Amino acid sequence: MKKFLRKIAPFILFILTLEIAIPMIVDPYNVFHWKRIRDNGVEPNSNYIKMQYILHNPDKFDSFLFGSSRTGFINVEKIPEGNWYNMSYSEGLPQEHLENLRELIAHGIIPKNVMIGVDNISCFVDPSIHDKQFYRIPYPRTNKPAFYANYFSIRGVLLSLKTIREHEVNDPDYVERYYRSGCSKRNPSLKTTWEGDAPYWEDYYRDYMSEAVLSIRQTAQLCEEYGINLIVFTNPIYYKTYEESKNFGYEVFLEWISDPTDYYNFSGINDITTDQSNYYEASHFKEEVGDMIIDRIFNGVTDETLESQGFGYYVTVENLKEFQEALENH
Repeated sequence: MKKFLRKIAPFILFILTLEIAIPMIVDPYNVFHWKRIRDNGVEPNSNYIKMQYILHNPDKFDSFLFGSSRTGFINVEKIPEGNWYNMSYSEGLPQEHLENLRELIAHGIIPKNVMIGVDNISCFVDPSIHDKQFYRIPYPRTNKPAFYANYFSIRGVLLSLKTIREHEVNDPDYVERYYRSGCSKRNPSLKTTWEGDAPYWEDYYRDYMSEAVLSIRQTAQLCEEYGINLIVFTNPIYYKTYEESKNFGYEVFLEWISDPTDYYNFSGINDITTDQSNYYEASHFKEEVGDMIIDRIFNGVTDETLESQGFGYYVTVENLKEFQEALENH
């Protein structure tokens, strides 16, 4: 038996080496190459990469924008106050933002400003489903070996090979921009107009509003404890997506989040969200709309017509009724 084991040991060692080496070398999600990501056509695990980057560069930024990929199109380099980094990542959720902020604080990184963009994704997605999605697995505050074990996966490599082989690099400043600001930029080769008018909707959307509001409340408390300026706003989701969200109670979510914190609202049916040219598709708004968000929050730019429709409305507990009436009127 011992003789047999000695004979097969090199073979077993070879297989184990392949199981470890191939995922690390190919690394579709850039987990093992977070210091210098590759533009390989596969969406990276930006939650992990951006957290690693900030934790290893604690003095580079003093302000952070958290949110889903939608907030990725807000160019934080245009924000006049603070040195900002865009921490957005695919389907980013309030619970994940809270845990990431806790991790930053635990490492002595106390931001001056934290801004969070929320929308229907924030309150209709179960955070636990991200644990099984390679590009969305949350940053591991504990049990890091278990996190890395997910990526020692031949399956993960095989799922990505076709995309990697067929990918053509057409965004030359992708890597430099990723570390400079964390902002997204639309692939210039893609169409700027889109057909159809259907809402962006996933079949796994459910009611997680209570959990989302609790995470926002805990974030507000954490920011108050450490003297962090917290800014919350709602993303201007496309009007068809907004209408579908209303059917699942999104307006209740807009009411509830006014309790833990005041916020700037850009959701609703208004002249911006009904204009298809402001969107890449029924999910992501364009950079120009992101500029409007920055102008409203940081530069005091207001538009009476838009604000009467709810776009740019600063919501508090005191004016909640007036805000709801503005939404209902449009």
